[in-house]
Amino acid sequence: MATYKTIKYIVPVEVVEHTDSINALADVDTSTAAPTEGQTIKWNGTNWVPSDIEEASGLTTTLGIIIGGQYDTSFYDIGSNIYITSTGVPGSDISYTSESLYFGAAATYGGDKGFITDDNDTPGYVLLTNLGVLGSLVSHSSLGIGYNGAGLTYGGDKCIFGWHRSNNKDWTPQKSVLITNTGVVGSDTTLPTSSYRDECIGTGYGGDKGIVIYGDGYSSVNSEGFAENQTNSDGRANLISNTGIVASETACSGTKRFTGAGGEYGGDKAITYCGWGGSSWVNTINTISNTGVVSSDTTGVGSARERPSYTRFGEDKGIFYGGGNAYNEHQIYNLVSNTGVIATDTSVTNAARFGATGCGYGS
Repeated sequence: MATYKTIKYIVPVEVVEHTDSINALADVDTSTAAPTEGQTIKWNGTNWVPSDIEEASGLTTTLGIIIGGQYDTSFYDIGSNIYITSTGVPGSDISYTSESLYFGAAATYGGDKGFITDDNDTPGYVLLTNLGVLGSLVSHSSLGIGYNGAGLTYGGDKCIFGWHRSNNKDWTPQKSVLITNTGVVGSDTTLPTSSYRDECIGTGYGGDKGIVIYGDGYSSVNSEGFAENQTNSDGRANLISNTGIVASETACSGTKRFTGAGGEYGGDKAITYCGWGGSSWVNTINTISNTGVVSSDTTGVGSARERPSYTRFGEDKGIFYGGGNAYNEHQIYNLVSNTGVIATDTSVTNAARFGATGCGYGS
């Protein structure tokens, strides 16, 4: 008679069932911060966590520059620049011989060069080479370039300027102008805005789009073209498409302020910081997502002040430099990480300045 042995089957115990959430995996954490629509998971050094999808920005500049500015209540021109290394270290003051540059705006064009506007009654601009060399002042008749304007990069290699008044407080321009990827100034276009405003913050976001946010606003102009009825309403912005089309002014998060600064970080997001809040200087922070959504206010860790400047460096990081309150200039800067964290104040021995501009250049 044959002998049969019993065959035993070992059924493995599943650590993760097919019906479990991805969070059941030991190195995945979607509980600490729940994912939102459109996000993916990204390794943070410890776990896979929810994260935005980063778009290619086209803004691959590694160096930065802080340009011009003024100091003290007499509004003396600084007449020098500060170059920022690819690791965020400010260099010494470097004097320049071109037109004094302050209270203007700056943006990267052509992928590695800079376009800097001046605040003079006669509109002018200066080009910055990919090696960081400033050219001479170029005069022109565009109304899109003027006093206390905003500027930003769009489409990866072009820029747009506008949102300003002339130096005699004439608010009627309210124009924007596009700059090509070779630095050529286009024709003026009337802004689709419901209020006259200047001293806004302009920055790119989403890799190839832009936003102009906040500002010192007025609801009308009188027959002489001067501003009346100051509004300073909370949270307003214009979005700019990747082809340079400016959308109508809309409401956004954030409390009223102007004379702040901001720019890109992390490849496809942006951050704004500081300014005058209507009754005091603030160190308020607002971030802008890669879809153009402005966050609510967060209190920063650095000194409250107005008219700091911002530039990218190292492709995806940034630096807020200088600024002042009651024209008490600060000899400080705050680094911005590629995750949008603003560091505490770091002191420098460079000339104190406010009203400077900044942009990324080089590669």
